[in-house]
Amino acid sequence: MIRPCNSFAAVAIALAVVICGCATDYTREMRPITSSLKMDRPDLAIVEFRENFTDSTGRNRLLYLMELGNLMRLSGDFPAAENLLLQADRLSDQQRGIELGQEVEAFLSSDLALEFRGADYEKVFINYCLAVSYASENNMEDALVECRRVNDKLRVLNQSYEENKNRYSDDAFIRYLMGILYEKAGDLNNALIAYRNSAAIYDSSYAVDYGISAPQRVKSDILRLSSELGMQSVYQDYSSRWPEVIWENEGPDLDHGEIVVVLEAGMIPPRVEKSYTFVFNNRVYRVSLPAISKKRRESWSVILSSGDMQTHGFLAEDLAGIARKNLEDQAGRNIVRAVARLAVKAGVTEAGEQLVEELTEENSDISRLTGFLLSIVGAVTERADLRAWLTLPSQIFVARLRLPEGEHPVRVEVNGRIVFSDESMSVDPGEINLLFLREG
Repeated sequence: MIRPCNSFAAVAIALAVVICGCATDYTREMRPITSSLKMDRPDLAIVEFRENFTDSTGRNRLLYLMELGNLMRLSGDFPAAENLLLQADRLSDQQRGIELGQEVEAFLSSDLALEFRGADYEKVFINYCLAVSYASENNMEDALVECRRVNDKLRVLNQSYEENKNRYSDDAFIRYLMGILYEKAGDLNNALIAYRNSAAIYDSSYAVDYGISAPQRVKSDILRLSSELGMQSVYQDYSSRWPEVIWENEGPDLDHGEIVVVLEAGMIPPRVEKSYTFVFNNRVYRVSLPAISKKRRESWSVILSSGDMQTHGFLAEDLAGIARKNLEDQAGRNIVRAVARLAVKAGVTEAGEQLVEELTEENSDISRLTGFLLSIVGAVTERADLRAWLTLPSQIFVARLRLPEGEHPVRVEVNGRIVFSDESMSVDPGEINLLFLREG
């Protein structure tokens, strides 16, 4: 007589865990690519990405376009990057509603059966990557179009949550980048609006959720432009709030230009699987949820210098923190789905046992074994969805240095290592030179 017992259940649990552990996941598959990026080899990362991910038409198409588009941007192939990222942006806009077939498959297996649609911040950073690509080609018009797209995208995203809204409802860094781009294009009024919006977001949601209040440089840019534009009431309002901020010798003017560095640092942390396996009434159950390991924010020293003049970069964006908080916001929804999937799989197991019992003329031993084995199948197919945009940086820093008209040596150091050097950079009065760099 065959009878499932506790020792058999223990073996089944071990087997389920081993099978799940051996199954491929996106985090593991992306390790060669992210390792190449850490070594500043985006060209090698592209080769490895294309070798590891050959199918660009399935349910991971959006992720494929985002990753490859960003790798192309980091390698300097901006036309290819723009083509891929524009496809990603269009596809993201088209992903609406519920695909019933995918939902059924997901409840019978895992959320990996669902089409990848990306987190809110990932959808926004499609436009950031496009803006940087256009700005790198000095195409300021299209760069600003992508920044403005963020407004509409965030409004639509937040309207989709009737309750339990995500904390990531706006992006202070992208607002600030928008101000820089407007200022570079000569539109000082809109630059001031963008800077003010950025400061407001920093001092509200960013200060509370990510521990980043408005940087001193953001404040000085608001005071500088409001004074330059003759907006006395605006200037008086902010100067009374920030009496300690000195702004007079910053920014481009008739005799000076400015070097602005936007440095993407580190790699955004990947998701990991947190699984819980247990036995109840000779059934094996497993619940798997995605998580991001909590680590102390990495410390970076960013210095932009020219001769004896230098300035320190400030932390403008903590994407690692945003990714963690975004996943925390989704935790309740993920748990509800996991519990519902557990109930569906338990129902399938029970139905299978009853069917076998009927077919075997109420042979309870065979039917119980069938139910036991079906529960193992349900446990093995339970997988956390670890898909995420992993070529994004962990943090973004900004450094701005005012220089007189002429040719100047310019150097950028990160943690004491020179990552950019130009012995003769031309600085024009009233102009902003933008440098987009990546490190680590």
